Amino acid sequence: MERIKQILKQIKPNSVIVDIGSDHGYLGILALKNNQAKFIYNIEINQKPLDNTITNLTKHNLLSKTKNILNDGLKNLELDKTIDYCVICGMGGNNIFKILQDILKTKNEIKNFIVIPNNNSSIVREFIKLNDFYIEYEQIIHYKKNFYPLIMFNKKKGLKVVSEADLFFGPYNIQNKTKEFKSYKLFLKNKFDKNKNLLRSTKNKNIYNLINNEK
Repeated sequence: MERIKQILKQIKPNSVIVDIGSDHGYLGILALKNNQAKFIYNIEINQKPLDNTITNLTKHNLLSKTKNILNDGLKNLELDKTIDYCVICGMGGNNIFKILQDILKTKNEIKNFIVIPNNNSSIVREFIKLNDFYIEYEQIIHYKKNFYPLIMFNKKKGLKVVSEADLFFGPYNIQNKTKEFKSYKLFLKNKFDKNKNLLRSTKNKNIYNLINNEK
């Protein structure tokens, strides 16, 4: 729920939102109740979580303000509205990368993307770099013992992904150096220091060197 709260902070009132991987539909329910959304597309690849979404929307009398679709992301799917925000949360970076690639093959008009990868956020930023997007906002969500990167990007404004450090940590995070971002880097450094075997991975070794070499 903490991740949903942080996503909602970035969403402007009366938006049209597509939530890919809606699960129980909580994002849409809260956005509609707070008047941050006027319409929600909930997309699920499996029937059971889609049924959960529909059940919860019905309980809150919000079903008429949504369209609930069984599909693999937006693959081969054309929506009938312009999308203000496409949200993808609760899955790994590789899956998000694939979903984003599929979206580019459609004619859907999407103004902003908000993603929270559970892992491998660098591949998401690689997609952003390769497809000429800007990162408008980033943050590290520190919830319990876990760290989650929130990345909001679009085609109009923000920071470009340029360097290797940008790929691993995010240009907005590097520029703003929040308390949560500093805690995240310290967490990674301690993790690598305690288990040097992790540094056999080229990716981990590069991350470790970037952390140690940062001024």
